[in-house]
Amino acid sequence: MGDFFRRFSEKVLFVYNLFQKKRIFCLVYRLNDLKMRLKKHTVMVFGLIMILNISCYQEEEPENGGRVMGYKPVYASYETIAKVSFMDGRPMKSPGKIYVMGSYLFVVEQNSGIHVINNQDQRNPKPEKFINIPGIVDLAVKNRVLYADNGPDLVAIDISNPSDLKILKRLEKVLPYPEYPPYENVKFECVDPAKGYVIGWDYVELDNPKCFR
Repeated sequence: MGDFFRRFSEKVLFVYNLFQKKRIFCLVYRLNDLKMRLKKHTVMVFGLIMILNISCYQEEEPENGGRVMGYKPVYASYETIAKVSFMDGRPMKSPGKIYVMGSYLFVVEQNSGIHVINNQDQRNPKPEKFINIPGIVDLAVKNRVLYADNGPDLVAIDISNPSDLKILKRLEKVLPYPEYPPYENVKFECVDPAKGYVIGWDYVELDNPKCFR
């Protein structure tokens, strides 16, 4: 009787273990199947989202038919730019860099020239001369020789005697062509070197400008 129960118990345990393995196998199979289904649905949902995003995306049309405020280049011929001359003093409109030499001030007028001002009486400065230099932005002085950008050229002027200025030398085409305005995060009309040299920028309404900086 004892052997019978022992063998019976072993068979029951074998069947139980087999049943458990089958259950585990079925459970693993179902989990894998569920995992594959989830992957398929995830791919489908992700693809659907992408399709919806693409189909719903639309660029905003610019207001006023593409007309915006921006900068338009002001051109001058290379022949006009190269004509540096000395003129009578004039009022300042857009002053820039200042160089002090004794009682004289040399003040850059952006894109136009340099004011020569007698500042001996600081309460009453007198503009004595204006050096016409189209396209100027900056100046430098060494040994009483003033160097100024003149479009693509560099001009050297003797300022040792402010009452008798003299052009000493011109270095041609040593400076880069201005391809954008001196501002950032702005739209502007793309430059065209065939139209001349850019000596300034006007802030105006532009029709769908293609350039941005």
